[in-house]
Amino acid sequence: MAKKTPKAEWDKVAEWWNTEAGDSGVWHQRHDIDPVVFDVLGSVKNKIILEIGCGNGYLSRLLAERGAKITAVDLSKKFIRIAKEKESAKPLGIKYFVRDAANLYGIKSRQFDVVISSMMLMDVADAQEVIKEAGRVVKKGGRIVFSITHPVFIEGGQKWVRIRIGRKDYSARAVTKYLIPHAKKVVLWVSGAKATQYYRPFSEYFKYLKKAGFLVADLREIATRKKIKKATAADGDVRFRGSRYRTLAEKRMKKMARKEIPIFLVVEAIKII
Repeated sequence: MAKKTPKAEWDKVAEWWNTEAGDSGVWHQRHDIDPVVFDVLGSVKNKIILEIGCGNGYLSRLLAERGAKITAVDLSKKFIRIAKEKESAKPLGIKYFVRDAANLYGIKSRQFDVVISSMMLMDVADAQEVIKEAGRVVKKGGRIVFSITHPVFIEGGQKWVRIRIGRKDYSARAVTKYLIPHAKKVVLWVSGAKATQYYRPFSEYFKYLKKAGFLVADLREIATRKKIKKATAADGDVRFRGSRYRTLAEKRMKKMARKEIPIFLVVEAIKII
């Protein structure tokens, strides 16, 4: 896979993403992911935290409001401009910098209690170098906490399929490609813009953490709380979409799948070396 994350892709979607995320994140962050992240973090009062891939800075602001001392970086100049504008409008003492998370130049080693990354590592070309840099700037005994889409059930070759067991039809997720790391362009929701996503098995992330001197302390698999909706004519063919249903049987099966199949992952690791 490529070693450089194309920053122009994220500059193109910065304004759209800021509108979607606002001051509390997009729906899945607000309801599925961040409650788990905050539970894993515990109290952050007076903690020195670095957020990598901060986007419009919503999570940095939430952490600062809880008493943390925040430095935040992002590859996109437009995202950092937006984040700085929000900081000027409501000062929380957050320092923002344009940085590639794989090269945190100018940021001193072993100064942070926590490095946090929200839904970013699957969007970077060189996750190993990002985790290595996190290991450099965090204190011994400090932590990295990150959230990603679930490597098994969302990334790579996963898709919705219909299967028959006995006399019943089921909606299910089929995984056709998982162990081989690869990259592909994906459409970012309704924005219509495309960005590169990088698919890796979780064993790769574990290997990167181990090389950087981290020991995994907690791992949370998260199924979405978002309810599925009845399809409209505008939705077209929804057989392979987990968020829409056409028949009551399809609704039952997709509701069951969404309860049982995690789509996000939160990991906490401690810097021991």
